[in-house]
This record gives sequence, C-alpha cells and structure tokens, in this order.
Amino acid sequence: MLDRSSFKKIRYYLVYQLVFVILSIILTSLGAFFHFLLDHEISIVESWLHNSHWEILIISKALSLFILNRWFNIRLYQLKTIKQLVKELIRRPEQKAIVLSFFILTSYLSLSKMSYAGQNLGYWYYHLISYLGISLFFGLEFIVIAYLNDILDLKESNSQLPLAIVFTIIFSIAYRICVPDYYQLWAHIVFCYSTLLYLSGKSFKNWSNVLCFLFFFVAPVGAFCGFDPIWGDDFSIFKLEYKLKVPFLLVIWMISFSYYKYRELFLNSARKLIR
Repeated sequence: MLDRSSFKKIRYYLVYQLVFVILSIILTSLGAFFHFLLDHEISIVESWLHNSHWEILIISKALSLFILNRWFNIRLYQLKTIKQLVKELIRRPEQKAIVLSFFILTSYLSLSKMSYAGQNLGYWYYHLISYLGISLFFGLEFIVIAYLNDILDLKESNSQLPLAIVFTIIFSIAYRICVPDYYQLWAHIVFCYSTLLYLSGKSFKNWSNVLCFLFFFVAPVGAFCGFDPIWGDDFSIFKLEYKLKVPFLLVIWMISFSYYKYRELFLNSARKLIR
C-alpha cells in the first residue's frame, strides 16, 4: 500500500506533469500565434509545429523541472546538484540489464519487419534531435523522481510497485495530452517508461540500468528505426512495415522480465545440474 510519503511524491509528480502540459500548450500556441501574425498559411504552421515539437516538449519539461526546483528551494529543502546525483546514482550497469536491452532491441527489429530508407540518410540533424529528445524526455523524469526521493527521504518499501504504477498512469495521461498519437506509438512509449522504472530498482535509484536501456534501445529505435513518437518514420533510416501491438509488447515484456528477475535462479539451477 501507499504510505504518506508516497502520496506526497504523487502530488508533486502530478504538479510537475501538469506544469509540463500547460507550458507545452502555451509554447505551441505562442508559436502558432506568431506564425499567423506573419500571415503564414496553415500548412506552414503545421509544418513548423511538426518539425519543432521535440524542442517544445523538452523546453516545457526542463522549465517544469526548474519551477519545481525553485519551489523546493523556497521551501528551504536542500537539493543535490545534477553532478551529485550522477556521482551517487550512476555505476556500471548490470549485465542482465545489458542483455535485456539487446534482447528487446532484437525482438523489435525482427518483429517489426523494417526496411531500409536510404533517402533519409541526409536527415542527420533530425536523427540527432530525435535521439537527444527521446533521451531527455525520459531522462528528465528520473531527475524529478530522484529529487522527490531525496527531499522526502524515502527508504525502500513495499509501496514502490504501486507508486511506479501511479507514476506510469500520470506520465501516460500527460504524454497523450501533449503528443497526438499519429503513429500509434502510445503503447510503445508506456512500455518504455514502465520498463525504465522497473530497471531503476525498488527506490528508482539505479540510473546505470536506466541509461543502458535508454541509450541502447529506446533512443536508437526512436531516432533510426521509426519509433519516434513525434516524427514516426518520417526521417528515420529504417521504415516500419509492421507496428507492434499490445499483445506482442506484453509477450516481450514477460519474457524479458522473467529473465531479468529470475536470471540468478536459472543460472544457479543450471550450475547444480552440471555438477
């Protein structure tokens, strides 16, 4: 069950996502407004919104984090710097996290039946923005969660699983409000976020596993393989021939986390059989 501190975390996380949504709507509206002032056609406005959507989302998330940071400073909380968090929370990733990342990557590549799109090789700027945008989009979430853990002094408890579920629900709602699901990747984004939370451990503090999965799976398939929630495969080097449905994602999730959770048990049993 959720304890009192967990409810405080949920409240602050909800505020963070709410501010993010509001800022995203404001920045989008301002951009469209100035384009209309210049008498640009609706097609130009839509093209600008499409091409600049990653910048809008990341600026909104960063400003929301900044506002939350300022609020905590006003309340006289002692916040750690990003450098301190990195030194404290980043170690060498676990081997099973690396194996899981490449297993899911291989599963996606084989099941999605991707085809090569050589004409998009020249869009290197969009590949870079997509990779950085996806990394920051998820990475900023864990900075917020780390600050909430640090400020509220939460210890490892049985409330982490329901807390992760509530975080996933809040994140999913905020995402759907800010990102139109033109490419039907909502299930993929929820899959990625819930996986990152799981890999971060009971206290959401294992950033090494998070960065491993983020840099070796989430960001690459988004930037290069068409799983970008903003641009889809418009600029990616590979085109999707088949989009993974929820049942496929659940099967991949079950296999992956059965391995992740019971890997040591399987290895110990195998060693005993060999002996």
